[in-house]
Amino acid sequence: MDLNMSVSAIGLTIILFTVLLSSLLGWARKNNGSMPLPGPFALPIIGNLHQLGALPHRSLQRLAEQHGPIMMLKFGSVPVVVASSSQAAKQFLKTHDMSFLSRPSTTAGKYLFYNCKDIVFAPYGDYWRNIRKTCMLEMLSAKRIESFKGVREEEALAMVRSIWQKSDKGRVGVDLSRIISCHTSDFMWRILTGRTNADSLSGGTTFEELIWKAAELMGAINIGDFIPCLDWLDLQGLRGRMKNVHQRIDAVFDKIIDEHVERKGRRGAEEKERHKDLVDVLVEMEITVEEKKAILMDMFLGAIETETSTLEWAMSELLRNPYVMKKLQEEIDFIVKKDEKIASSDIVGMEYLHCVVKETMRLYPIGPLLIPHESTEDCVVEGPHHDYFIPRKTRLIINAWAIGRDPKVWEDPLEFRPERFMGKNFDMIRDPELSMIPFGAGRRSCPGASMAIANLEIALVYLVHYFNWKCEGELDMNESFGITIPRKVHLFVIPTWRLKVNEPFYLKV
Repeated sequence: MDLNMSVSAIGLTIILFTVLLSSLLGWARKNNGSMPLPGPFALPIIGNLHQLGALPHRSLQRLAEQHGPIMMLKFGSVPVVVASSSQAAKQFLKTHDMSFLSRPSTTAGKYLFYNCKDIVFAPYGDYWRNIRKTCMLEMLSAKRIESFKGVREEEALAMVRSIWQKSDKGRVGVDLSRIISCHTSDFMWRILTGRTNADSLSGGTTFEELIWKAAELMGAINIGDFIPCLDWLDLQGLRGRMKNVHQRIDAVFDKIIDEHVERKGRRGAEEKERHKDLVDVLVEMEITVEEKKAILMDMFLGAIETETSTLEWAMSELLRNPYVMKKLQEEIDFIVKKDEKIASSDIVGMEYLHCVVKETMRLYPIGPLLIPHESTEDCVVEGPHHDYFIPRKTRLIINAWAIGRDPKVWEDPLEFRPERFMGKNFDMIRDPELSMIPFGAGRRSCPGASMAIANLEIALVYLVHYFNWKCEGELDMNESFGITIPRKVHLFVIPTWRLKVNEPFYLKV
């Protein structure tokens, strides 16, 4: 009896294996010899959503270690390909970039970005090509970025002054996270609108807080995006919150644009000589008001949260690695006399500073998971062992966080070691090997990358030049998840004035 059952079980196993093998071979013949992608088992209805956890970039990295650098998951009913290595990213962002240039339709794109009329969420097509080209030429050109160097210097010095005042001249600790956030917000307000702050426009709640709320909502995993039959229920309340935040931000944008249109109408000879802000440029562009506001949303959201988060992590790593802080200060002192202000032109020759910023962005890319792409046609991509068939309307997620920490590419990948970039002329915006992609890569890469780097470098060099730092309590390096990877808790530090002159005249109010 037992023997018969064992024989039957073996026979059944052989039959099932034969059927499975036949199915795979049939798939391979049908799809030009390619194979279906490997990946974890997906549950009914929810797919693999339960495996994302609180920190999806880490969860997806662990899954990739089991299933490979290119794997298939299901988020609800949506097929999702995840690329977790530089070689895998090259397949999608270089070799087959035309197949993956579009964006999926999402609730965030619809309600926060004016039905995807911005650069980030707009689907691939004539509109996206034209709006991106116009913004690159008119708003984000090298000449335009250079024109704001004076504003960068003034706002960086204002940040130093704020630290000096809030610390009671170095007697008490400060919330550096909050100060950095205010600095980034003030800088963006000046270059975008010509204003120094938004309080008079935002109706009580500061505009900066509205942007942070929008970023939090944008980074949330919305069940309705992946299980369409549940979308109408808005189970997490995300759609309602997005609408509320959007309405309040939209009212601010209306005021900003109306103010600039009115100013343009009465502009005289003297006004024409005034330095243009970016909304002045937007007003002159031949696009609709909604499209202008969508681009404004990209600009504010793409700078305030992302630059704040990156600068926080840079300071966190310098505090954790005091020898790096000391080496950076020595470079600054060599180039700039110790009691003089730093100019943007000084930063060009600071190689170690550039390396510190690169190393920060390797470990803490602006977006740990790049904004999802969507395939517009069936295609076959090359994997490490097989060619893989990927059908049309599949979402693509690039795990930039995992790519920057790949031990096959980076020696001691978890160590903060800026020296790894010394003497290598490494371009993190246009690295042909995609060994790190903090700004994405290809046609969908971040158009504001050069401006972001310029802003980060001058802010960081001012923080390190004027102060020595120590933590107020234990240094917590835990992160949260969103469109960026912000620190889980704010960075509280005690600044000490490091220059010979106790209080230079330019710090006095």
